[in-house]
Amino acid sequence: MKITFCGAASGVTGSCHLIETDKYKVLLDCGQFQGGNDPDKMNRAPFPFNPAEIDCVILSHAHVDHCGRLPLLVKRGFKGLIYCTDATADLVDVMLKDCAHIHEQDAERDNRKNARAGRPVTEPLYDTNDALDTIKHLEPVIYDTLVILNEQMKVVFNDAGHILGSAIIELWVTEGESTSKLVFSGDIGTKDRPIINDPTIIKKADYVIMEAT
Repeated sequence: MKITFCGAASGVTGSCHLIETDKYKVLLDCGQFQGGNDPDKMNRAPFPFNPAEIDCVILSHAHVDHCGRLPLLVKRGFKGLIYCTDATADLVDVMLKDCAHIHEQDAERDNRKNARAGRPVTEPLYDTNDALDTIKHLEPVIYDTLVILNEQMKVVFNDAGHILGSAIIELWVTEGESTSKLVFSGDIGTKDRPIINDPTIIKKADYVIMEAT
């Protein structure tokens, strides 16, 4: 198993982690970069992998820094399923349409300035059609249910207590005779909050990927 950190490593946005075996490539999140120095440039940069070679995406929750570049992934060739909880799927439907509208508005504003200055037209990072195409890839699952991704990987979504539908991911990866368990936390909530459940306690892992803010 090979792990590549493609975002949320030198900062806390742009969550995106590539898990590879000898047969499969799976993404944990595909989030948008926010804040910092020139996030638009970071968001428009090529992915450090070929989107068409990604077999599936495992999405922790619906915040933009975790899901916001999914339409760009689809636009650039991703064809697989996006696994997430059923509540996350409902929220992503709203979030990505809203994000696309914001990108379209930003491009329209910039192009008014570009026209006056004689500069080239700016394309939005992605548009509403890209967001609608992405929603078709969503594969909702329920908490505490084992999902077989492929012959080498299986996954369980556990309640992270962060927002509605947020999940801590348990991912088992088998290569040959060896099986490793990877836990991806996404964002973790706190205890004793109204409406949102307490985060699930995960007791064992071989590898943990988490934000450390």
